[in-house]
Amino acid sequence: MSTRNHRLDRAKGILIFTVVLGHLLARAAPWDSDVLRAPMYFIYSFHMPAFIFLAGITAKSSRLPERILSFLVLLATVLPLMWGWLWIFDLSPDFEFLTPFWYSWFLLAMAWWMLTVPFIERFPRAALVTSVLTGIFGALLPAFDNELSAVRTLVFWPFFVIGKLYGQQLLDWAGRLTVGRRIGLTVAAVAVTGYFYLIKLDNDWFYGNHKFVHFDVSLPEGVGIRLILDVGAALMTLALLSWVGNRESLLATVGRHSLSVYVLHGFVVRALEPVLAGSLEVYGPLVILAICVVLAALATWLLAWGPFDRALRWYASTVTELLLRPFARLRRTTGSATRATGREVTANNWHNNRG
Repeated sequence: MSTRNHRLDRAKGILIFTVVLGHLLARAAPWDSDVLRAPMYFIYSFHMPAFIFLAGITAKSSRLPERILSFLVLLATVLPLMWGWLWIFDLSPDFEFLTPFWYSWFLLAMAWWMLTVPFIERFPRAALVTSVLTGIFGALLPAFDNELSAVRTLVFWPFFVIGKLYGQQLLDWAGRLTVGRRIGLTVAAVAVTGYFYLIKLDNDWFYGNHKFVHFDVSLPEGVGIRLILDVGAALMTLALLSWVGNRESLLATVGRHSLSVYVLHGFVVRALEPVLAGSLEVYGPLVILAICVVLAALATWLLAWGPFDRALRWYASTVTELLLRPFARLRRTTGSATRATGREVTANNWHNNRG
């Protein structure tokens, strides 16, 4: 009997749909429309923090070099392919060497977060405190902005750490909530997002990739806004987990294949950009919202097709294995030396105990 947690898969399925929908809506200049701004605030207020939280739940330190390198392989593959794709559609790539392009920042950030997994496992309390502090004050880094996804990695790191340490407990807790408590949690989460909408908070805050100086705010104000954003994202994440069921479904399958959807959806979105750009003035916000919802559902469903997911994972694992192959002998030698040293220490201890 399978013990897989379908609630986690279903949540990932919903979140990857919101990623695709948000990127499609972004092609139609939604922040200029009061109607489209509402779903954009809703999506961007929590979808990536929630995704990162779920990634923390499944993060493991076993085969760590392979796991980290696989994300870097995908990043190194997506960037040149996207450059050529944009050239085909006569769009400006706008690449910078140290700045991951558009949605590819997440692949690099995952590599950074995976590097911290042994630290989180060995020193859980220190990792939690450190991540919370860097999440709040990471936007004060003087040397970095978008380079190497540094600010985003620090700002969203607490969600990864909390997911790693307490994610399974929170997932189980959310699933046991009564309907009344689910409603209360949802109302609280939506209220925070509604507050952002009413005050017309600069949407750049949701991306987590800008320092406080970009928003021209004082340190206390910047820290306060960051805290409210994190609380809102946490509430919305828990509300989502409380409503999704723990059963197998198409949504759960989409969640299991969310990596292929994430990597490939950018090519679909940019191919549709010439069509969506400027469409708001022609069709109106409600029609554009409906069109983007349908397109996002179709794209998510198609890109979650099993052969796509298997091919992507086979490619990443194969290239990773080839890259690590020259170091395999070194790892075996090191492992043999470590085992030999261990046997020698054990033998010495045995002789000393006999004496």
